[in-house]
Amino acid sequence: MDRFDDAMEQDAIIDKMISLEWDMFQAVNAGGPRASCQEDRFTFTGMRRGQFEAWSREACLSYLDDLLNAVLDGRNLVSEKYIHMMKCASPAQYGELIKRIPVPDEQVVELACEISDKLLEQTAALFDRYPCVTGSGRPLRSVSDFSGVISIETYQLGELLTYSVNTLRLLTNHLLALEKDGKPLARAILENSVKHYGYKTLDEAEASIKTRMDHIGVVAPFGCDGGCQTQL
Repeated sequence: MDRFDDAMEQDAIIDKMISLEWDMFQAVNAGGPRASCQEDRFTFTGMRRGQFEAWSREACLSYLDDLLNAVLDGRNLVSEKYIHMMKCASPAQYGELIKRIPVPDEQVVELACEISDKLLEQTAALFDRYPCVTGSGRPLRSVSDFSGVISIETYQLGELLTYSVNTLRLLTNHLLALEKDGKPLARAILENSVKHYGYKTLDEAEASIKTRMDHIGVVAPFGCDGGCQTQL
């Protein structure tokens, strides 16, 4: 971590993380057809910031280090995330593409699965309490994956598998510390996400979305988080 100033502000750390991810996102399927969300930097930034603002400073610094090391090694962690996502969503394509990227070691897989399981447990509670908010985003479980729709479970694990062991350990520590204080990490991320759309609280977002659904029946989903459907 010696490449970073100890006084580096959290916002600056997050801005750098998002900038590096955005550049990687732009390079997905370079030269081929682009997904619409690859043109929407504003929404991408809001969704990624919502996640990273819920992390500890230590976890953010470690993931920034992961991103910088990936650039030095010529790796695209966003493309790798997509490939990991295909294991459930598109197994045949996954079997071919996984050969192009480093395979996560056993420790990474174990830590990633532990974090994903805990976050899914927390998110399931949010689905029960805030059905309108959560219903306007991804489905929860990978059994709901189909062409063009990727679940939270599949997306989340795909991303976690691109993190280093150090980042995963720091995230685990942060997740458990928050949970001990009665502050689930999944809730903090969702709260940050709805604030990006102008809501002050999850309760306000739930009431507003429910009112709109009662009137028109359909509400546009929350925005791009770097996990929209693109071709690799």
